[in-house]
Amino acid sequence: MATDLENIQRLLDRFKRPIPSGDNYHNRLAEEFELIINQRFTDYFLQICDIIDLTTDLTHMTRGSAGSSLVCYLLGITDVDPIKWNIPVARFMNPLRDDLPDVDIDFEHHRQTEVMERIFKKWPGKTARLSNYVTYKEKSARREAAKRLGATGNLPRNFTYENVGVDPKEAKRIERKLMGKKRAISKHCGGVVMFTRQLPKSLISQDNQILLDKHEVEDLEHLKVDILANRGLSQLMEIDPHTPLTEYPETDELASALLSRGDVLGVTQGESPAMRRLFRAIQPTSVYDCVFATAMIRPVAMSGRQKAAMFQDWSQEVVQDSIVFEDDAIDIISNIIGVDMYEADMYRRAFAKKNDEKILEFVERMGNNPRKAEAMAALQELSGFGLCRAHAVNLGRLIWALAYQKAHNPEAFWRANLKHCQGSYKQWVYQCEAHRKGIDTKPGWWQHGFIKGCGVKQQWLERVSFAGVIANGRVFRGKGNRWVTFLTLGTNYGEYIDVTIQRPFAYRDGDVVVGSGQIKHSNNSDYIQSTDSKIYTLQEWNKKLQENNIC
Repeated sequence: MATDLENIQRLLDRFKRPIPSGDNYHNRLAEEFELIINQRFTDYFLQICDIIDLTTDLTHMTRGSAGSSLVCYLLGITDVDPIKWNIPVARFMNPLRDDLPDVDIDFEHHRQTEVMERIFKKWPGKTARLSNYVTYKEKSARREAAKRLGATGNLPRNFTYENVGVDPKEAKRIERKLMGKKRAISKHCGGVVMFTRQLPKSLISQDNQILLDKHEVEDLEHLKVDILANRGLSQLMEIDPHTPLTEYPETDELASALLSRGDVLGVTQGESPAMRRLFRAIQPTSVYDCVFATAMIRPVAMSGRQKAAMFQDWSQEVVQDSIVFEDDAIDIISNIIGVDMYEADMYRRAFAKKNDEKILEFVERMGNNPRKAEAMAALQELSGFGLCRAHAVNLGRLIWALAYQKAHNPEAFWRANLKHCQGSYKQWVYQCEAHRKGIDTKPGWWQHGFIKGCGVKQQWLERVSFAGVIANGRVFRGKGNRWVTFLTLGTNYGEYIDVTIQRPFAYRDGDVVVGSGQIKHSNNSDYIQSTDSKIYTLQEWNKKLQENNIC
C-alpha cells in the first residue's frame, strides 16, 4: 500500500497545469490533499484522469462537486479555478461525509456512446452502465391495477375504476400494493460504474449494463462517473471546434447587446422565457453575468415555484435577498452559527434535502439571532434546487460562447442549432429563425408567409387583443396553489410575445392562441396578462379568417 507522500506524488505526476503561486493556492492544495488522502480517494481521481486521457481528442466539461476542486483543476479534469471563483473546499469534499465526490463529465451529445465504448474497451469486464429502477407512482399504479382486473385498451387520462368496469375496492388494494415497487429497469442516462477486479459475466448484460442503480453503487462504495450528453456543446463545437470555452473573450459588445435585448433563441440552455427576461433585466456585459443568470434561473431541475419567477421583479433588492449559489448558503450558515465550512455544508445539505431533524438542530443553534427570519427564508429556497458555483460557471461560459457565435457568426450558429439541438420551443421556431438567415430548412408554412391574422392590437390604454402561433408553453402551480400558464407566441417573423393565463390552459390542443389582456411592464420586458384566451388548430383558424374575409 502506498504511503501518503507516495499518493500525493502520484497525483502531482498527473497534473496538467502548473501550480499557481500564492499562499491561497498552496494552502488550498494542502487542504485538498489532506482530504483526498484521509478519505482514500487517490485512486478515484487517478481513474478519472485515465478516462480524460482516453478522450483528449474530444471537448469535455466537468460539473458536479469535482468541479469545485483545485486538485481536479490542476489534473485537467475541470477548467474551473476554485480560487478565482471563490468556491469553498467544503463544496468539493467534506470529511463529515464519506461519499465520493460527484463527477459529471459532459461531452458532445453525439459522442456520448463513443466515450462509453472507449471505457468498456479499455477496462473490459470491469466497467458497466448503471441501471435505473422505474417504480410505480400514483398514476402508473392505478393503470396497472385496472389492467390486472381486466381493463383493456388505452385508458383515458382521468379514468375511474367504475368507468372501466373493474371493482374499485379490489383495484385500490392492488394500487396500494404496487406503490413504490419496481415497475421496469432502464439504462441510466450516463452513469458508468468501475470495479477494481473482473466481474462474473453473469452480472453484466451483453450491452454492458449492470443491475445496480446509483444508490446501490453509492452504498457499496464503488467508483461511479457520469458520462453525459450536452447538445449545447455539440452546437458550439460544430460552429468552432478549435476555441475552448475558457478562451472566449470575457467581454464583447455584440454578444452583450444580443443578450441584453433577449435575442437568445437557439442559445442552448440560455433561451427559456425566464432567461430571456432575466437577461433583459440585468443587461449582461460579460461572461460573469451569464454565470450569475444561470444560477438565478437554474436551467436544470427546479420547482414550479422557482420556474414561476419568469415574470417576477428582478430588482436589485430581490437579487440581494436571494441565494444565487449553493456556496453562498455555506457562508451564511457558517457566519450565523459560528461553525466551520464543513459543518455549515452539512446544514446546507439538510435544507436542500428537507432533512427536518437537521434543520431543527440549525434553528436551535441560531437561538435569537437577529438574522434568523432572513436566513431561514433564504435557506428554504434550497429545497427547490441550489446550483453550485462551479456548475454555473461551466453552463454560463457555454451560454456566453453560444451568444458570441450567434452575434458574430449567425449562419453557422443556426446550421449547428438545426443539426444538434432540441430546445423547449416548437420546431417551427428554430426552422423559421434559420430560414430568416437564408438557410434552407425542411418544408413548412414559414416558407410561404407568416400565419395571417396574428399580432397585437391596442384596444384602450394598456388593454390589447392578440393572436399568435404557439412557440413555447408551460403550466405551473404557483403561490397559494394557484395555476398559471406561461405562453410564448409568435406574431410575425422574429417577433414574439409572452402571455400569462391565470389558470391551466390546454395549449397542446391547438396551434393559435387568441385573446385579450393587459400589457405589463417590468425590468425591460413586456408581457400580456390575459383575462380570456381561446385556442384554435391551424385548420380552425384559417376557416375563421375566411369567415371574416381576412386573406
